[in-house]
Amino acid sequence: MEYILVKAVGLIDSGDRARIITRELYNIMRPVHVQDPGEASCAMFGVMQHPTNTDQFALAVDTDELITVHAECNLEKLLAMFPELTADERYNLASAIHQLDEIPFNSILPSTVTVRDTAYMEKHGWILPEDGER
Repeated sequence: MEYILVKAVGLIDSGDRARIITRELYNIMRPVHVQDPGEASCAMFGVMQHPTNTDQFALAVDTDELITVHAECNLEKLLAMFPELTADERYNLASAIHQLDEIPFNSILPSTVTVRDTAYMEKHGWILPEDGER
């Protein structure tokens, strides 16, 4: 398992931003207008909250995951979650997604994103040892 720490941006806190990102990644595969009512809460990856610093959230991801691209997907909300992207980066990301039937998740990660491993998460208190392992 790999992890992406999600920082607050503007008025959007870390938790809301993490939930929007993972939901919008799901919407690449199944745009809202083609979803069944039961898909309203579906997401691509899990969201985790730091156990002690509860205003920090992360995505638990598989960077090798292939995302199937629906021909009618809309990337506006996903791209809005990355205000640090330049206009060229936004264009290149949108172009890449719309030209392929599927795309590896790691190829659409903005250059500003750092992927963390389990050891990092344990060291920084995100993952606590099981009772009895202390």
